Amino acid sequence: MNRNSIRPLGPVLGILLLWPASAFAQEHGAAPAGNRHSAGWEKAMALKGEPLPPKFPKLGEEIERVVLPNGMVLYLQEDHRLPLLNVVTFVRTGTYYEPADKIGRAGLADEVLRTGGTKNYPPDLLEERLDFIAADLGVSVQAEECIVSLNVPQKDADEGLRILADVLRNPLFEESRVELAKQQTMFRLRSSNDNPAPMMRREFSRLMFTEAHPSGRTPTLDQIAALGRQDLVEFHGEYFHPNQIMMGLTGDFSKPEMLEKIKGLFGDWARAEVNLTPLPQVNPEPKPGVYYIPRPLNQSTIRLGHWGANRDNPDRFAIDLMDSILGGSSFSARLVKRVRNDEGLAYDVGSAFPTQQRDLSFFIVVAQTKTESTVQAIDSILDEVRRMASTPVSKDEFDTAKEMFLYSYVFRFAEPGRSMSALMNLEYEGLPADYLEKEFAGYQAVTPEDIERVAKQYLHTNQLTIFVVGDFPKFAEGMAKYGEAREVTPLEFGPPGGRGGRGGRGPAGN
Repeated sequence: MNRNSIRPLGPVLGILLLWPASAFAQEHGAAPAGNRHSAGWEKAMALKGEPLPPKFPKLGEEIERVVLPNGMVLYLQEDHRLPLLNVVTFVRTGTYYEPADKIGRAGLADEVLRTGGTKNYPPDLLEERLDFIAADLGVSVQAEECIVSLNVPQKDADEGLRILADVLRNPLFEESRVELAKQQTMFRLRSSNDNPAPMMRREFSRLMFTEAHPSGRTPTLDQIAALGRQDLVEFHGEYFHPNQIMMGLTGDFSKPEMLEKIKGLFGDWARAEVNLTPLPQVNPEPKPGVYYIPRPLNQSTIRLGHWGANRDNPDRFAIDLMDSILGGSSFSARLVKRVRNDEGLAYDVGSAFPTQQRDLSFFIVVAQTKTESTVQAIDSILDEVRRMASTPVSKDEFDTAKEMFLYSYVFRFAEPGRSMSALMNLEYEGLPADYLEKEFAGYQAVTPEDIERVAKQYLHTNQLTIFVVGDFPKFAEGMAKYGEAREVTPLEFGPPGGRGGRGGRGPAGN
């Protein structure tokens, strides 16, 4: 579960009703097809009305917030529909806080915190008890948080909570489980070059972020091999303290009774001073041109991207709708219609222009195509990106994209647990209490003119990094028009202590 991965999901009805403007009509100056409908169509569309405003989550009778004397923040919400207890815990740590000389430590802790046992539950007993009470315990260390979750039947909630408390307070990091996790991590690193897609993501991030930023770093086998149990103990000791933790509980319980149980499990846990390093900021330096990793494959994996926006950008709402129309809304998007449907160049093609995160991310277009159609697919993608900035959006494109985002808010808060998590996210990120309402109003206020404006302002084909994994010599001549081609030396993962490790020529091969 990723707090920042929520993406509005469009209703199936909106996708089925969409009839986007054809490339031919746009090219020859005809009115966009999405603006031409029968009178019956217009009447039918009028019946659906405007999207209803969602019921935004609020602290109050349903969701209660309590701060324990040791600084641990609790959110409590009763939900008696099913005899279950769901717990989500945010710990303020993550890979972004990882020292450069300890790359891989947080990822290793991710696995062993769950599998390495605790003071009162050695590894085998921990697995046995979780299976016996049908509990699902998960750990995920991400960029700016560690999420520990628990789902357990209400009748076994007490034992589930005892296990959760022991995992958070007293992890054992048993030696054999640490070694097993290290071997599994090294196996994944070795096999990461076998699949073009993950290799592409890794090398694109290395190129754009550089090793000055945590997102541009990948551990070597030597770095993983050098980690041991003590490193994980130190990781836990640095960050796992009650004043660094938010816990949300929803399920079939009484809030006063549950509060007393949590106090009994966590109330004597002493708070501690934690010196968090400042979160990193990206250096958004464009790297236009062609970058490639030669591989003798029968298809090319393509990624085009440049630096994008974040949640502080006042145009983020129009950017989101613009990206939905361009390539972010599955079969209704322009890129899909042209590159996949009309030209048959790629089974899967799409774009992303995330704006909900703290720091800058990328505008990205991804596709896979046959080797011989690599240049044609890139030409079509670039043409559609340019058209986005020069061709008005049709009424159907605009209405469908806008409704997708507005309707998504209704479903986002339909479940009690989601409402509680939304409030926890706001506090964790330090966002104002009315952030969700303002976000909804931001999407409501977007006009077609806004979409056309942001397309011109934020889509920069002259800044695009064009990155390809494939049989480059077979299409190199056609790529020359995009700029100088630079070979990327990918990370190689040889035996620890051997000659393998980082590619010798750096991210850009020079």
